[in-house]
Amino acid sequence: MSNILVVNSTSAETRVALVEDGMMTEFHLERTREVDVVGNIYKGKVIRVLPGMQSAFVDIAQEKAGFLHISDFHDFDSDLANSENDEDWSPSSSSPRRKRDREKVDIQDVLKEGQEIVVQVIKEPIGNKGARLSGRISIPGRYSVFMPTVSHIGISRRIESERERRRLRKIVDRCRPDGAGFIVRTVSQGIENANLQRDMELLVNLWTDMLEKGNRVKAPYLLYEEPNVLLRAARDLLTSDIEKIVVDDETSYKEVRSFIEHYMPAFADKVELYDSPEPIFDAYGIEIEINRALKRRVDLPSGGHLVIDKTEALTAIDVNTGRFVGKTSSHEETVYKTNIEAAIEIVYQLRLRNIGGIIILDFIDMDEHKHRNAVYRVLEEELAKDKVPTNALAISEFGLVEMTRKRVRESLEQYLCGECDECDGRGFVKSKETVAYEVLREIKREAAVLPVPTLYIYAHSNVIEFIRYREQKMIKTIEKEYKKRLEFFVDPECHIEQFDVTHKKRKSSRGKKS
Repeated sequence: MSNILVVNSTSAETRVALVEDGMMTEFHLERTREVDVVGNIYKGKVIRVLPGMQSAFVDIAQEKAGFLHISDFHDFDSDLANSENDEDWSPSSSSPRRKRDREKVDIQDVLKEGQEIVVQVIKEPIGNKGARLSGRISIPGRYSVFMPTVSHIGISRRIESERERRRLRKIVDRCRPDGAGFIVRTVSQGIENANLQRDMELLVNLWTDMLEKGNRVKAPYLLYEEPNVLLRAARDLLTSDIEKIVVDDETSYKEVRSFIEHYMPAFADKVELYDSPEPIFDAYGIEIEINRALKRRVDLPSGGHLVIDKTEALTAIDVNTGRFVGKTSSHEETVYKTNIEAAIEIVYQLRLRNIGGIIILDFIDMDEHKHRNAVYRVLEEELAKDKVPTNALAISEFGLVEMTRKRVRESLEQYLCGECDECDGRGFVKSKETVAYEVLREIKREAAVLPVPTLYIYAHSNVIEFIRYREQKMIKTIEKEYKKRLEFFVDPECHIEQFDVTHKKRKSSRGKKS
């Protein structure tokens, strides 16, 4: 089946899905009120230097100041040696050279409060944290990524031909400015020299214009803004493997077609306007895939399933046989088949959900060493298809795989979900029984110290119902022991874990007597 880019665009949001062989493998979202700032370049002003953390806060005209660590500042590692790299290389990446230099440099020696510097956003603001910043700038183009602050040449790891790599490296080395670097992207494979040179010249001129603008303005000031999600998708995802781009909004269609005609005219005829009454994401089965990708459980074809849990430190993926019992009497074969299916599905889910950071895979225990090796080979083969850099260790004796996947953008969960109002993000709430007995204990505390004839209890309906019908004997015992009357009221605005035991009866209608 063909690979296509499907775009659903409205005045409020733009959604882009990459569909490969009939299955969605990437999802990108941008809302009008929540503009993505990753990639933006600012002339910022240092407002605070923190020697103990080897970092600084920089005003970039956002709601919260950006955070800049010494490891993300370029002054002390501009002589980075040339090396092979892939197109997902980021200026925030670490290397042994940078670690050694970092030990020799003190943040106070390179940054002062009030100093104006050029920085780039490399991570979105999250919660109470401001954006993560870097002084090592990278400006992506269609065929290359320009890095004006490091002397570096990188060739995409997906370009395997040594002859082609040498050709591209020769072009870059000849055309790049002194002290600057470039990464050649995968789409450059086989292109004419002039196309790559023109792309490089555009990026260098863009950087020159930024510097000139930066000399004329006062910080904080936005020097460069990343294109919107639609144009980024066209720039980064449109390859010869893509059969077409289907867009359901005429304005967005004209915008992306104009962009492609200018920067990659060979692909202009691949842009199509979708005009069917059926919603475009429904027509291509994408809505179903999005909802499936938000579930904790993922079913496997044989009847087994995955359970995906995200914590602050890592993501854990557990493999279960479920209702799959196999067609043979061999338990080992059943487990082996389930793990093979799981390895394929896990990598698909990592790409679809864009899960990054530390990941622990808990395969079902396999007794035979050859089976563990076979499952790991399948995992490696699937990970090789992932554009995002990954690193996976061999399956341990316990069936565990420790791996990492680079964070290049927000996960699907971060895009589409918020913290649960009921559980405050914990994933659970106290049971009605637990809260009910907390209420009864609180009643005893208050009854022992308050010299009043009546106590009024306000709580969630489920809690009140449990107490009234399951603990009538305890209520009578408390009333008799403390010589007090207890009156229970349902508070419709009360969270299940909240309650109030008081000697004052509420005058409002919030509480309904039970």
